[in-house]
Amino acid sequence: MRRRRRFLRGGSPYPPRKGALPRAAQWVRRPTAQGLAAAVVLLGAGAALLAAGAATGARGEAPKPQPAKVKTQAKPGGPEVVARPEPLRDLGRRHKVRLVYFVPKDRRPADRWAEKIPVLMTFVNDLYARDLRAKGYPAAGMDFEFQDGRPLVHLVAGKDAAAEYSGEPNFEPQRQWRRILPEVEAALGRAAENLYVVFAETYADGPAKFEWPGGMALGARFSASGGVGMFSAWILRDEFCATTVEGQLRLLADDTPISGRTALHRLKPDSPRFEFIEDGFGAVAHELGHAFGLPHDRRADDVEIMGNGFRHLRNNYLATPGPKAGFMADTARMLRWSRFLADDVDLADAQPPVARITHPAKLKVGATTILLGGEITDDNALGAIQFFSPRHDWVLGGMDLAGREVRLSHVVVVPPLEKGPLELVISIIDRGGNIGIVRAKMEVE
Repeated sequence: MRRRRRFLRGGSPYPPRKGALPRAAQWVRRPTAQGLAAAVVLLGAGAALLAAGAATGARGEAPKPQPAKVKTQAKPGGPEVVARPEPLRDLGRRHKVRLVYFVPKDRRPADRWAEKIPVLMTFVNDLYARDLRAKGYPAAGMDFEFQDGRPLVHLVAGKDAAAEYSGEPNFEPQRQWRRILPEVEAALGRAAENLYVVFAETYADGPAKFEWPGGMALGARFSASGGVGMFSAWILRDEFCATTVEGQLRLLADDTPISGRTALHRLKPDSPRFEFIEDGFGAVAHELGHAFGLPHDRRADDVEIMGNGFRHLRNNYLATPGPKAGFMADTARMLRWSRFLADDVDLADAQPPVARITHPAKLKVGATTILLGGEITDDNALGAIQFFSPRHDWVLGGMDLAGREVRLSHVVVVPPLEKGPLELVISIIDRGGNIGIVRAKMEVE
């Protein structure tokens, strides 16, 4: 059984769509009287530039708050607000989500980044907490680092220019992951022991088929106590990200065309503002799911956040027609035992479940069922099981588990099978948040 699971997704409009560097000179500046909870971690050559451009002023002076100057085109009497996300709270848990803003040495931080990122995460957190509660799970949401009563955002200064990370002009999402993550880990700690949400100021301003050049959204789980979601910081632009929840709700209601830009939702040029927000905010929710250990699920693609349902998130907050973003039951039961979402997880449990799964070696073309058997054990208590087909890119089912030992006899329903190799990824989570993986490989002939 494999004890570590990773999902890396990105660089595609639709779902499938480590080694640390030498420690650089660094220092930490405390927030100034401005009151922004943003720990500024400055690394190497980028320190001087970021010190000049960071929201926390070099002289400790508090700039007067200025609202973002964005012209909106929300229609009078337009969509009514039907739900407001709950504010982020310090829940006092050991496992906290750590927010990171990564800025290369030739870039300046976006205006008011330390206010925008918590607003964005307020919506992302609410999507998780509200949906899990609706399914009957005790869910207070994620816990975040706080400082002086405000969510804490770490500003990490990159050692290189943006193009060194992005590969411009041949933009490579995986290259950004490979080069940015080691610098974040050098500054803040290993990803296996921390859950990072990283916004990278590495995109470019030129023309692009969709969104902005160099855009990326990636996510991976490293352990029960750590993972990473990494995103392009174009979503922090004033056109899309506000500094207050009320301001963000106004932007979500706004259908102003963004000239020359195309959102991924419908891939129509000059897409409306709200579609970019759904793409950006929604991608954070989606990739964070990978950081929690979730695979894709395309069964209900317009609803499931681990499919493309996140592109409908404004329907969760405004009286607009269409589906609402959420999680299927088979996904939610895995999230229920995450150390970053549940208060009743057994943190003393450090061992993943062990499974011996039996399955047919060969299947017939056109078959629609697979019989699985075997035994699943855990040193403490089992939580849930999930069946995923990489070939179909969706979850095939799952169930709650209980106790220390379960004898499995389960029929997995699949779409009519075509000839070729078939793999089922069977994920078992225990009540300590540990995930064990079994890969059942078969041949369809």
